[in-house]
Amino acid sequence: MIIAIWVIAIVEVIRMIQNAWQIKAIMQDSSARDNVYAEFIKSLKSTDREFVRQMLEEFERQEEEEE
Repeated sequence: MIIAIWVIAIVEVIRMIQNAWQIKAIMQDSSARDNVYAEFIKSLKSTDREFVRQMLEEFERQEEEEE
């Protein structure tokens, strides 16, 4: 019985550490996620043609930077 309680306690400590690790990762990623949300909202305001044009221009800029 005591062994079972110790095993449960150890598992709960491990779970607590995992949850803290996930919360830390979420907090560090919040600014990047906000940027993605803002870009998505901006893309909804443009027409499909404008969106594709912007994507192609961005792709061309990235290709030029790589060369």
